[in-house]
Amino acid sequence: MRQSESVDLSKRRLFSFRRAPIEQAQEPRVKARPPYAVEESMFTRLCDGCGKCASACPSQIIEMVDGVAALDISYSACDLCGACKSACPTLALSNQTESTGLIAIISNSCENLYCYCGSCEDSCPYDSLQWQDDVKPKIDAAKCKGCGQCAQSCYNSIISFDLKR
Repeated sequence: MRQSESVDLSKRRLFSFRRAPIEQAQEPRVKARPPYAVEESMFTRLCDGCGKCASACPSQIIEMVDGVAALDISYSACDLCGACKSACPTLALSNQTESTGLIAIISNSCENLYCYCGSCEDSCPYDSLQWQDDVKPKIDAAKCKGCGQCAQSCYNSIISFDLKR
């Protein structure tokens, strides 16, 4: 090594050879999780499959799938009461966000049956459904908690749910 190519070994520069930490991308959800679930990669590590959240759920919409808690709002809605969060001993349900991680999707077959129905709009406790052009309701993704109240009130069964991205 030449004298002009000397290495700066001062205390400030000593540890600067490290590279910046690589930020890990959050793992996307693959299944609907109970409300208050932490980020997916953390949830799958923390949830031990004890089933206490499922037992505590008054709506009986939490089930154990492959040893991990999952949410099924096919037959009932979630009122976000927090009983599952209180029952969870592992903090897998310790997120402060009051949401199921789902978002309602209204089928294009919703044509109000040629009149104004409004049952989904009336049943939404978060005011996330608004009628647009008197054709079908529009969902405000920021307000929708994915609770399923709208789907339970729809007598045409045209409301489904997908994971929020």
